[in-house]
Amino acid sequence: MSENIKLVLKKVIKASRQKVFEAWTQPELMKKWYAPGEMKVPNASSDLRVGGAYSVEMKGDMGGQLVNPTAKGTYKKIIPNELVSFTWQWQGDSTAETLVTVTLKDVDGGTEVTLTHEQFMSVEAKEKHQHGWQGCLENLEKFYS
Repeated sequence: MSENIKLVLKKVIKASRQKVFEAWTQPELMKKWYAPGEMKVPNASSDLRVGGAYSVEMKGDMGGQLVNPTAKGTYKKIIPNELVSFTWQWQGDSTAETLVTVTLKDVDGGTEVTLTHEQFMSVEAKEKHQHGWQGCLENLEKFYS
């Protein structure tokens, strides 16, 4: 594939950059929001260092079907309270890893989260993840409201 298929989403969260960074990287906080819609996160782990692993188990209804997927990957770049970048792959899925980068910026009223997810193999994969990430960011916003 010659072009990088990627999605970029932005959302302002009414919390400090430190709190938002912690929400992305601390398992107890990740469990409270890190799934779209009404899905729950029964388990999350994070070894927050470059090369360290993370995982997020999601459980619930997705498109009218009960599912229990787990996303996993490794941290590639970490700048506390500013940026976290990590690989993303569904457990048991043989498709290539993708890359997620979350940047945090102070804005009036809180923190602007910019999520860039790239290296998708297809537009369809990008669109599925866009729906999921929008739901996650909405849940993160609710968590801090």
